[in-house]
Formats: sequence, C-alpha cells, structure tokens
Amino acid sequence: MNDLLSRMSSDMRISRFRNESEGSFVYRLCYSALGQWCLSTAQCLSGDTNGTTKHSQTIVMNDLLAGFSKLFPFISDRFIDKSNQQASFPVHIRRVYEETGYLLTDDNNHNRLANFGRSIQIGSKALFFGLPNTPIIVNGLGVYTNPTEYLVSIKDFLIRDNLTCEEFFQSRFDPIDFYDRDINLTELEFFNPKSNNVPSQSWGKSLETDCTVARKLEMGPFYRVMKMSDALQFADEPIEQQNDSFLSYEYRRLYFALRSHYDKHLKATITKLDEMYSKIRIGGHLPNREYYLLLLMSWPQKNAFDKVNFIIPNDFLPEVIALLANIGIKIKGGQMNE
Repeated sequence: MNDLLSRMSSDMRISRFRNESEGSFVYRLCYSALGQWCLSTAQCLSGDTNGTTKHSQTIVMNDLLAGFSKLFPFISDRFIDKSNQQASFPVHIRRVYEETGYLLTDDNNHNRLANFGRSIQIGSKALFFGLPNTPIIVNGLGVYTNPTEYLVSIKDFLIRDNLTCEEFFQSRFDPIDFYDRDINLTELEFFNPKSNNVPSQSWGKSLETDCTVARKLEMGPFYRVMKMSDALQFADEPIEQQNDSFLSYEYRRLYFALRSHYDKHLKATITKLDEMYSKIRIGGHLPNREYYLLLLMSWPQKNAFDKVNFIIPNDFLPEVIALLANIGIKIKGGQMNE
C-alpha cells in the first residue's frame, strides 16, 4: 500500500477487514475520500460568498475521481453504474449530502456546509452532520465523532411517523377507506406478498391475499385492494414521482409491510467478516430514507451504486437491525463467517 493510501487510511481511520482484497480496500478509501472532498469544498469562504456552486463541486470531484482512476485503474469500474451509464457518482454523492442535511443550498444555488453541531448517536460514536474540528472516523459517506449536545434520533432524521410495521399496514388497509369500483379485473396485476421473489418481480394476474396492491400497468394506476365478503373493494394508491430526493421510493414501505403482515418478510442477511466489520445483504431495494442513512453508515460493497450489499462496522449493527425491522425486514445471521 503506497504512502497516499496509508495517509488516507490513517486520516479517515478506515481499516482493512480480514482477507479483504486490495481492490476492495482501495475502493472503500477512495469512496469515502470523495465524500470528504465534497464536504470540504462547501467550507470555502471567498469574500462575502460562503460555500461553492454545485457545478464547481461536481468538477472538483470528477477531477479527483479521474485522478484516483489513473492511480488505481483496478477500481475505476466500481464507480460506474452499469445499469445506467448516465449516472454520475460525484453528482450522486452531492445529492446524498444535500438530501441528508450535510449541505445547505442557498438562493444562489451555492452549497455550504451545515456545521450546526447536530449528531445522531450510533453505537459508541455519533454521526456528525458537517466537519468537526476534532479527529473523525469516516464510515461510507458519514463523518463520526464524539456525541454532541445537539443530538437527534434516527426516527427524527428519517422524518417519518412512529408507526410500527403492522400499525402502518393497518393504517393503509382500514376498511373505511375502501369502496366499490367499476374496474375490469382482467386488466389488473396483483402484488403477491407471499412470493419468494423480490418485490419488483412479485406481480401476477391472480389475487393471492385478502389485502394487496393492484396495478393496470407497470407505471400505474395503482390501487390498494381488500377482499370483503367475497367482493373486492379499492382505494386509490397515489403515484408519486420517484427521484433522488430523501422521500422517494416510499411505496416500498407498503410492499414490505404487506410481506411482513403475511409472514413472508423481506430478509436481510448479516455475515460477520471479522471483529470490526460485517457484510449485510438486503433482499430488495430500500426507500431512500433508509438507503441514504445506510450510505452514511457503510460502504456499498460491489460498487458505488450497489443498493443491496453493504460493508458496515459491527458497532452499528443494532441500530441497522432496528432500522430495517421497523419497515418489516427480518434479519438472518450475524455470526462470524456465516
């Protein structure tokens, strides 16, 4: 490992886990370093200007990514989204920080660092929103230090109701919200909560449960469906634009709750890698709230756009398990090398 990698590892306090390949470790270092550069550019003070333009941030990170790719060509593919060639990792990083409150955008479209001392207690450390003037530990895109006086909870960070998974299910399938509709059932596909497939591949022409979601086309319209006295009743399920905002892909919570209600939970498998790190594999894509929080706690394993596999410190596992259980995901494993 050359001097640059040694310095990056020391500065961010990122360690190599047991039997980790050189490619994996260098990728994790570069991934986190890009995040730190993104935040550092937003500390810029020039005259009366606080922060920097989004365009400038992206240019700096593109140049840095190009430099890393030249120094370590064996990791360059890890920053490419093969399913979407238009995706840009520097833009992705910037958006994650904007949506999670690390960066604040002013009226002139400048990003500045949100250094208000806000933190979330996670394990023995605290996820700090900003760049503190004290030694830090970096996990994924998140900055960690000692807890601050301005502490918020994970639930407050997620900006979501306090309903349990089953309470959420009951709120979405309250009979008072359903009514008869003149809908041709042959035009519908039904979500099957009992399917062994991932949610996106769990649709069919037959109704398998008393409560579910139906759609006419893959992009909608969608309906919640309840079987009542052998007749079907419907409630409109709004179609919301899905993008990279913090609140996007919230419909996945409904699918997870349906699977949980019918005891066919989506599963997450935890494999201990050593005394410091574990791998967690999730059986489907998360709502952005949970996904972005995971990006502040862990490293996407296979590449920077991996939404299923994550490398995470063992110290964070209790919070992650609770986070996933709250939306109906069941945990399997957690033993060394399981």
